[in-house]
Amino acid sequence: MTSTPGSPGQPVHQAETDRASVVAVIVTFQPDIDRLQRLLEALIPQVGKVVLVDNASTGALPGNVHAACTVLPSEHNSGLAAAQNAGIAWARGQGAAWVLLLDQDSVPGPGMVAELLRVHDEALPLGLKVAAVGPAPLDGEGRFEGFTRFRNGRYQAITDTAQGQSWIPCDFLIASGSLIPVHALSAIGGMDERLFIDKIDTDWCLRALEAGWCLLGAPQASLHHSLGERRVRLWFGRWRVLSQHRPFRYYYMVRNSLLLRRHAHAAAAWRSADLRQLRSIVLYFGILAPGRLQASWMMLRGALDGLRGISGPLR
Repeated sequence: MTSTPGSPGQPVHQAETDRASVVAVIVTFQPDIDRLQRLLEALIPQVGKVVLVDNASTGALPGNVHAACTVLPSEHNSGLAAAQNAGIAWARGQGAAWVLLLDQDSVPGPGMVAELLRVHDEALPLGLKVAAVGPAPLDGEGRFEGFTRFRNGRYQAITDTAQGQSWIPCDFLIASGSLIPVHALSAIGGMDERLFIDKIDTDWCLRALEAGWCLLGAPQASLHHSLGERRVRLWFGRWRVLSQHRPFRYYYMVRNSLLLRRHAHAAAAWRSADLRQLRSIVLYFGILAPGRLQASWMMLRGALDGLRGISGPLR
C-alpha cells in the first residue's frame, strides 16, 4: 500500500520510493511566472523529478523557475498533446513508474501525490485496472467543482462525496493533476497530437474506458485549477458565472468534438453529454457573451473543419 510518510503500517522509505518514481510533466506557453513558481514550490517536494515542456514561449524563463527541473524547449508551438507526449517520453527515459500531468495554471494541494498513489494502490486488490487517478479540482475561489460522469445527456458533476470516501468512479478526468501509471500509457497509448489542444484528455479517457480501464477521482486530494482566461456573468433564466476563453479556443472545442465523433471509442453517453455542452457553448459564447462575433466565427470555422475531418493546428 502507498500512503503518506510516517503513516501507520507504511515505512517512510517505501513512501519515499513511491514519490521518487513519479515524474511530473508540466506544459507551458507564455506562463504567468509567479503562478508557475507557486506550482513548482508546491510540486517539487511531492515528486521525484519535474520536466517542463515549453511550447515556444517568447522570452527565456527566469533561471529561478527552472533551476529544480529539466526544461525541454520547443522551437515552435507543437500543441498540448505533442508537448505532453514529449514529456511522457522523457519520463520513460528516466525510468518513471508514474507520470503526473500538470497545466501551468494548476497548483497541487499538500500531499496530493501521496494521496493519489494511495488511492491507486487501494483499488488494485479489488481487481480494478486503473488508468488514472485525479484530485478534486478546486476553482479560483477554492470551491470543489466535482468529478465528472456522463449521465442523462449531460456532464454530471459529482460533488456530494461521503466523508472518508477513498475514490469516486469517473467517466472523465481533466489531464492536469492526473497520475497515470506508465504501463497504462503503454496499453492505452499517448495523447492524440492531431487534436492539438482541447478534448485531448476527453479522447484519452474515452479510449481508456473502452479498453476496460477505470478512472478514479480522489476526493481527499486537491488541485487548484483555472479554466478559461476570465470569468463572465451572464443572465439566461438565472445568473450564470462561466469561464470564457479567447476566441480561437472555440474553434478547437467545436472542431475536436466533431472529430471525436468519428471514433468508435466515443461512447454514446459522451456523445449525448457533449452535444448538450456544444449547444451551451454556442448559446452563451457565440450569442450572449462579450466577444461573441469573434467566438461565433471561430465556432463556424471549427464546425466546417470538423465536418471535413481537418485536424492539427488552426491555419
